[in-house]
Amino acid sequence: MAQGAGFLSKTAWKKEDKQGAYATPIECGANEQQPLITEGLSRDIEKELDNVIRYKAGYGQSDVIGKLINGPITIEAVYRGIESMIIAAMGFSNYSASPETVDTGVYKHTIELAENLHTQSWAAGDGILGGSGYLAGDNKIRRGTLCIDKSVSIWELISSMINSMTIHGDSKGVRIDFDLLPYNLDRASAVNTSSAAWSIINDDWLSIIFQDLVLWIDDYSDSVALTSGDAIGISAFEIKLENNLKMEKDSLSGLYIAEPRREAKRIVTGSFTIPRYENDTFLDDYDAQNALMAVLKFTGSQIGATGYYRTFWIWLPTLKFDKVDAPMGGPGIIPVEHTFTAEIPAACPAGFPTQATKEMVIQMQNDLNSNPLI
Repeated sequence: MAQGAGFLSKTAWKKEDKQGAYATPIECGANEQQPLITEGLSRDIEKELDNVIRYKAGYGQSDVIGKLINGPITIEAVYRGIESMIIAAMGFSNYSASPETVDTGVYKHTIELAENLHTQSWAAGDGILGGSGYLAGDNKIRRGTLCIDKSVSIWELISSMINSMTIHGDSKGVRIDFDLLPYNLDRASAVNTSSAAWSIINDDWLSIIFQDLVLWIDDYSDSVALTSGDAIGISAFEIKLENNLKMEKDSLSGLYIAEPRREAKRIVTGSFTIPRYENDTFLDDYDAQNALMAVLKFTGSQIGATGYYRTFWIWLPTLKFDKVDAPMGGPGIIPVEHTFTAEIPAACPAGFPTQATKEMVIQMQNDLNSNPLI
């Protein structure tokens, strides 16, 4: 008899097709295995109790009125293979501009924040037109099927949308948390019946490690770019995107949720810790509520023999501190803890990608030659 164990499990994710229909599972396959660390997805059954007054103190039988599922997963941050999950969380990547061909076998992906995450038609400014691969009925789809083989059964989470994404790291590693809102959970799928074909791209996760990171941060400017002289040493960081999607049912969706839509403004927040209190620069910026700009640059191994390297860069065009503290917990060295909220910049900062007109842009450079939103 099969027994579930984390070390025997396997996970895959596939973004739904550009003509895919909500609530329809798709099959995961080669190159779609994900570097799962933990997951906490669970089903909630909503029931209506029998409240009819009928000369009895107890409730009669209940009726099921809703079947919901949601929860978090945590994956290891890697340089290739997670692009479509990040796009599902952020929403957009211009078809014509991304990926940019840097050199033979080297491609730079630019992932942007979208105003909405539900199914939408391609617009004129999205970089895709008739004759360039666009077909009638093609849509921007920001959801996917997540499958977890737990040995006892394969858990198929259909039409999963991402309500929040948190990228965080310290000396122990760099992880990404996703909070998922799937349509349904199927443990006896006729579509994903085996995990045998799920595989890792190039048989190597190409992990992003904390030691790959440099953080550049300084006053916001649309004329003076950040340089290596703006680098600071940190011991931990976190960047969180909250999409504020609403789970709701209607008369058409029945027991399950309709495709979630944004019910409030998104918010991008973050934090970082400087291990040694050596100056008041950021304390002064906090007091004055100065606008800053920053980029977290992860640089990995060389892509073949091209002379170009795998990168994962998080651009923050404008941020303001919400809190800066230098707590003294005893006789030891005093750290400085910073929390902030990212804002839409007045203009694209100097040296930033031209797409940096919202709160955050992520760029990944690797050997993937296709746009994961398509």
